[in-house]
Amino acid sequence: MRSILSRLHREGLTLGFATARERYEDCGLNGLGATTTLTSTALTPTILSARDNIMQKNYFKIVIIVIILAWAVFSQDAEKAASEEKADFKVIIGEWIRPDGGYIVRIRDVNPGGSVDAGYFNPGKINIAEANVSLWKGLVKLFIKLQDKGYPGSTYTLYYYPEKDALAGFYYQAAIGQTFEVVFLRKKVE
Repeated sequence: MRSILSRLHREGLTLGFATARERYEDCGLNGLGATTTLTSTALTPTILSARDNIMQKNYFKIVIIVIILAWAVFSQDAEKAASEEKADFKVIIGEWIRPDGGYIVRIRDVNPGGSVDAGYFNPGKINIAEANVSLWKGLVKLFIKLQDKGYPGSTYTLYYYPEKDALAGFYYQAAIGQTFEVVFLRKKVE
């Protein structure tokens, strides 16, 4: 047996094992209308070429790489979800005034799913189509989309800066297609 293995190794071949069913399917007889049924699952020696051996090794490597990539992606998603769960989005609840024009954003509540119960005033009430909160690079991010006369799809993307107790970011005025830097300061309770 040892001399056979030595000769196979010299010729770049290795000894593997296959079931009778695998050998039958490898012959391609299934596609030729063969009706023989194989029920044997006994392992029998099969000679694998160096090419087959390399393919088996590459297949194993690919499976390992896919598992590692899947783990990396899912762990990042879990980490992001966990950090958002820990973020205190309720810190933005209150009334916020934009000093350069008296515009007001009133945050009444922040729901666990990230939706925000908010109002926008200039000085009258402007309809809000969408308002939500998320975490962006460690900052609480507030997104508000307006949908009203004079505000056709205008948006605020604001970030909460705790050290200043301010919401700062960008206002996109859809009617004219321009973006402006803006700051909202929390209205002090008197």
